Amino acid sequence: MIKTIFENIISDVVLKVVVAIFLIIAIFKPMNFKDIDLNTIVILFNLMLIISLVKRAKILAYISNSIINHVKTTRQITAYITITSFILSMFVTNDVAIITLVPLYILIAKRLKLSIVYPTVLITIAANLGSAFTPIGNPQNVFLVEFYHISIMSFFSQSLILLVMGMASLIVLILFSENKPIQDTSTELISINKIHLLMIGGLFILVLLSQFSILSIWIDTIITSLVVEGFSPRSISDVDYSLLLSFVFFFLIVGMLSRIDIVVSLIHQFTQDGIHTYITSVITSQFISNVPASVLLSKFSADFTSIYYGVSIGGLGTLVASLANLLAYKQISLNVPQASGKFLKKFTFINIILLLVLSLLKIILI
Repeated sequence: MIKTIFENIISDVVLKVVVAIFLIIAIFKPMNFKDIDLNTIVILFNLMLIISLVKRAKILAYISNSIINHVKTTRQITAYITITSFILSMFVTNDVAIITLVPLYILIAKRLKLSIVYPTVLITIAANLGSAFTPIGNPQNVFLVEFYHISIMSFFSQSLILLVMGMASLIVLILFSENKPIQDTSTELISINKIHLLMIGGLFILVLLSQFSILSIWIDTIITSLVVEGFSPRSISDVDYSLLLSFVFFFLIVGMLSRIDIVVSLIHQFTQDGIHTYITSVITSQFISNVPASVLLSKFSADFTSIYYGVSIGGLGTLVASLANLLAYKQISLNVPQASGKFLKKFTFINIILLLVLSLLKIILI
């Protein structure tokens, strides 16, 4: 198991790129381990453990059968899974939505011989757009709401416009998906152990409680690890440790950047007013991801609204603009490696267009 984990880590392309960026910046400023948001890393680790249990408990196979039995066309499947991603991400974060739904759709697509790339791109976009609507939808929202002490009502009054823009965008994108009839396909009868289902549901609740500091994150980690070890020890090797390491380096990179004089000067210069803060948030997200971008820019600006809109819309665009994007790419690479190159091209093309359109609408309407 350890050998498999090590091989996956050293072969990960994303991690290699992040480490290269880290080493370049480390030439100018030393790293500080205090910059690592350990809570985010640990929560993500716990979520990955839980999702590995979901896979091994055949819950995804059960849901896939349910979808197959209720749709008639490929567009219906795309719409169903995209809307599910949009709504699910509001409550269990965009990361969990991606980790859950991308493998689910790939399972369905392989069974019915459907297109994989375009629908998974839509699932990813939907997770990013949907998660922006609630305070618990993604890590940056949790951080920004707590950092700026934003009330729930104030938050929703600003996130509503993103909800409308997101829904409109997804409707248009779904209409561009292929619409072919699906032949009746027999599905095997799959039963779910209710005890396992309750156990996994309980672990999800524990993660949410730890995310809001209601429960100690370390107690959650101990409980989750013990349950996984008892139910499915091999699930521990399913965790994407290379992605966890990538985010460790992301946080170190942000910390070093915030201590480079020229970077500090530039950020101060480009966060003087709302529009510049917004544009800076969007652009910064494209290179260091929207979670680190929100942490970095909050050090220099008191403008919650501009940063919130910037990192929310900024989750679109490049592959590294959001953790969810990286998770989707990882799922494609692991499950259908032959489609990873095509996914990256289509993902980037559609995301950049959507990023430009929504950014322009935000500037005009807000």
